[in-house]
Amino acid sequence: MEQPSEDRNLDYQRGTAGAADLHDAAKREVKILPAGSGNVSLPLLIVSSLVLIVGGGHLFSTSNGFRDSIYADKYYHPDPRPVVAGAADAGAKVAWIDEWMDEGKKVYGNCIACHQANGSGLPGAFPPLAGSEWVSGGTKRLGAILMAGINGPFHVEGQAFNQLMPAWNSLGDEKMAQVLTYVRRTFVQLPEGEDGVVTTEMMKSARDEFGAHVAPFTEAELLAIPMDAHLSGAKVNLETGDPL
Repeated sequence: MEQPSEDRNLDYQRGTAGAADLHDAAKREVKILPAGSGNVSLPLLIVSSLVLIVGGGHLFSTSNGFRDSIYADKYYHPDPRPVVAGAADAGAKVAWIDEWMDEGKKVYGNCIACHQANGSGLPGAFPPLAGSEWVSGGTKRLGAILMAGINGPFHVEGQAFNQLMPAWNSLGDEKMAQVLTYVRRTFVQLPEGEDGVVTTEMMKSARDEFGAHVAPFTEAELLAIPMDAHLSGAKVNLETGDPL
């Protein structure tokens, strides 16, 4: 008869274990509970409750209602904010003329391709604005040119140009007033006492007077307008923009 090996479980050897033996073996197995079920010991519950009570009480007693004053007390005096370059003037009111000029400079971006950023133009191709008698004179000729354009030949500082400048009346009265103000105050020496300002009201009068002129002006037609003639409209306070 074969002797049983020591590494064999005699309970499960075929023909040697009965039903009672199998039940006894099953009872000795550790029961695996389904996920989410099981018992928690009472001491662990007590310790966890104490931690929550003590921790929560400490949090709310030191949080000051979660207000930012928790970081300051009566002895704390913060240093003044550092002054950033230009920040001190940020809240100061900007003069009307400065804003008007800034807007005019933006509109002048449409003119740079021909007249250049410094108003020098391109010799033999596009006339200069810098030092031009057409710019330093009255505002009426300029208003007429923007409303209907100008067709060459025409002369600027004795130099002949034979180009066509189209009308810019689609910009609107305000934008045309701003760009003319920028050009007059930037590129020429104005007569004494002349501030170079062109207002929206003045460009409205230019539209009333020259808006029906379909074809671009010729030099002869523009020279018929007195050189020192100005568009009608009130002068304004350069600080506020209010009519004087």
